[in-house]
Amino acid sequence: MVAGSAVFTTAPASGAQLGKSQAAGGTATITGRVTDGSGHGWPLYAKITMVGVTDSTHYTRPGTGEYAIELPAGSSYDLTIDPVYPGYQTVTATVELDADGVDHDIAVPVDEATCAADGYEFSYAADFDDRALPAGWSVVDHNANGVGWVFDDPRNRGNRTGGSGGYAIVDSNFFGDGNRPDTLLVSPVVDLSGVTDPEIGFNQEFQYRSGEIGDVDLSLDGGATWTNVLRQTTARGGQRTTVPIPQAAGQTDVQVRFHYYNASFDKWWQLDDISLGERTCDPVEGAYVLGTVTDANTGAALDDVAVTMGSVSTRTVATPDDAGLDDGFFWMFTTTPGPQAVTATGARGYAPSTRQLDVDAVTQAEFALRAGQLSVSPGGVESSLELGDRTATQTVSVTNTGTAPARVRLGEASGDFVMQTPDGQTQSLQQIETSDGAPLQTSDVPVTLAAFADPSEDQASAEPTAAPWTGIANYPQAIMDNRVVTLDGTVYSLGGSSGGRPTASVWMYDPATLAWEQAAPLPAARSAMTVGVVGGSIVASSGWAAGSLSGATWRYDPLTAEWTGGAANPAPRAAAGQAVLDGRLFAVGGCTTAGCTPTSDDVVAYDPAADRWETLADYPLPVAYASCGAVEGRVVCTGGNDGSGATPATYAYDPQDDDWSRVADAPAASWGAAYAVANGDLTVVGGIQSDQITNAAFAYDGVADAWHPLPHANSMRYRGGAACGFYKIGGAWSSTNADRVNEVLPGFDGCAVGEADVPWLTIDGTTADLEPGESLTLEVTTRAAVDQPGTYSSSVRVREDTPYIAPSVPVTMTVTPPRSWGALTGVVRGVACDGTAAPLAGATVTVDARSTGWTFATDENGSYAYWMDRRHSPLEVYGSKDGYRPEWTTAAIKGGQTTTVGFDLDEVGC
Repeated sequence: MVAGSAVFTTAPASGAQLGKSQAAGGTATITGRVTDGSGHGWPLYAKITMVGVTDSTHYTRPGTGEYAIELPAGSSYDLTIDPVYPGYQTVTATVELDADGVDHDIAVPVDEATCAADGYEFSYAADFDDRALPAGWSVVDHNANGVGWVFDDPRNRGNRTGGSGGYAIVDSNFFGDGNRPDTLLVSPVVDLSGVTDPEIGFNQEFQYRSGEIGDVDLSLDGGATWTNVLRQTTARGGQRTTVPIPQAAGQTDVQVRFHYYNASFDKWWQLDDISLGERTCDPVEGAYVLGTVTDANTGAALDDVAVTMGSVSTRTVATPDDAGLDDGFFWMFTTTPGPQAVTATGARGYAPSTRQLDVDAVTQAEFALRAGQLSVSPGGVESSLELGDRTATQTVSVTNTGTAPARVRLGEASGDFVMQTPDGQTQSLQQIETSDGAPLQTSDVPVTLAAFADPSEDQASAEPTAAPWTGIANYPQAIMDNRVVTLDGTVYSLGGSSGGRPTASVWMYDPATLAWEQAAPLPAARSAMTVGVVGGSIVASSGWAAGSLSGATWRYDPLTAEWTGGAANPAPRAAAGQAVLDGRLFAVGGCTTAGCTPTSDDVVAYDPAADRWETLADYPLPVAYASCGAVEGRVVCTGGNDGSGATPATYAYDPQDDDWSRVADAPAASWGAAYAVANGDLTVVGGIQSDQITNAAFAYDGVADAWHPLPHANSMRYRGGAACGFYKIGGAWSSTNADRVNEVLPGFDGCAVGEADVPWLTIDGTTADLEPGESLTLEVTTRAAVDQPGTYSSSVRVREDTPYIAPSVPVTMTVTPPRSWGALTGVVRGVACDGTAAPLAGATVTVDARSTGWTFATDENGSYAYWMDRRHSPLEVYGSKDGYRPEWTTAAIKGGQTTTVGFDLDEVGC
């Protein structure tokens, strides 16, 4: 496999020169051309192998058919020629190689038995493609009732003979009951004087019920006398039939006839592609176009690019077995040589390229697809500020260095923070993303697609708790098929199935109070709805209503806490994939019945501003329980169940083109997962993999078009809900048991569509269309009005509609404490009844100051740490944990110093 340019040259793959030559070291070169040997004579792209020879595999050049192989001289070699183009025979040529080298051209014939090579077709005495009686043939109607052989498909039955195009038929059904056929289809007289093994061949479908007869008769005297050579009284369908007629060998006045009679009302006989004597594989008009497709910016070969020429299309491929041929190779055949428009259409981000070619025999065409390409300078932004309302601004330049326009969208990527204290410890976002979480789990009971499970009452989670997923308050009831969204920092869970029945309940979870509170219920009970936040309101539509499907649409105003009606969903579905993009709620696929079969490929979108649904391009697969979200300006959906199983296929919807395109497959085939868009990625957790419930989690990065793993959740659930945060709410832990257990994966609270919101970072000029050579200059401002000193890191994420991934611009802000600030830190330990002490994770440390206060939870080492101003002194510090006696003490903060306050809490009951 060779990257770069210059594909079809006359230089041999081995590096030797063409023509007779003698090489050093007792070697010489076999050169030559491999060509078509059945009439066209065009060069063939072919594989050449030799038994017992090192480096025994070589290829001809596709455009010329030339080859050159350097070998030890003075030996005989057997070259096996296997054309890459289908329909050719594999041939072997023996070559004697002397010290001067040898030219050896090889013509390879087509496989006449199949006649499948491009540019060749079988020749027939009659193929009926003109849908009329062929010249020289005749039809005889013995009953004189108008029931005979016809050629225009009067009943629109289609060609059922195994052939294609037009055909001949006697169709008794068409002529009505009582009009029985007795009819002949008679060939002209043919001369078989040069044929040694003649036969009659034809494709047919012969219908039989009770007495129909299909005879094939042969005449050797121009129709004066006839002999039956085949009688059919049993059904034969969609097959080629051959009848040897050795008696016709060398005869000059040969005729054949097809006689259909004694037929019942509703039967027929179809014939196609009749040959008489021998069927030959003959050349027909046609030509090859072949070449490569590369990237105009980098010169890299591009595989899987669509190349079209009229109604013919193909895709470029890699060529790992041919060391002399670049990747990005394509070849295609047309039956209409001459002026042709050939177009190469690359992946997303490449501009199509069209060439006007005069196609003849073998025509070469190379394409270099243009695309925008971005460079970013400088490579990073750093600032150092004292804590407070202080800012620093720097400029970043983004330049289109490519060959086509580029659309640029800049956003803030999720950041990280490391606290500056001697003993304080925090869990960074990077640590969260790289953590394995709980062990990977799958259920041991297969789960199938069904509309409703039969949830039990409250079931406690039996799985161990592992960082970084954190348990939150249990849901007020066992729930599955609920839908979850985040609005103004509050998590809403809507509807679902509880106790095997849809519910109208809506519950709100407040991350500040860590508690659930009941909200205004849905106007009616629904399960597996389509839900999204659009324009500051919650839109909920469709879903199951007590076993039936509903198209009702409602909108919830959080200010009035009231639901109002909207336009009905034109494609009522349950368990549709849901996403919000450009102010519209998308519903993708879903279940069409209470039993969820069949599944749907319908896609609709609701615009609350117009109170209108729009039907969009169908999803490429009929699926239910897919995971969807708005990523990089497109709706991305993955997984889902089509009624027979899950898929890893992932597709992206471009609203400008109203079209779906395949993107990177998910790491596993899944359905029924909980999903949400968080930190700009489509995050997916749980669901069904290999017919088993799992706790696996992963995320799709639309910029990189790649998936990356997330920590496994602590509980394996399917058919639950999720929302940015990343909150996992409800779901079932077996096919018949819903649950109340909920979790959150911290660090995934970037809920703006397509990007995170970093409060200490501001960028301007976030969108631009850049022509080649144009630049965009933006200001990046960091602001030290944060809660704690430390090192803050984020990045300016550069998103583009090009095939490349522009590097993000790292942004680092180091915030130093004012001189009046000091650190409060310590360790809380638990003292058992036997006097042993150990750090207490999850202990509460409460700090009361003059006009404010703080509450901390200790980490796994029992530690806490926090910076504060000395003006808050004196402090009252309390340590507590359930099962232990609380303690308190006083402390004072000193500027620039660390104050240590720890507690040894005695176990209760000693």
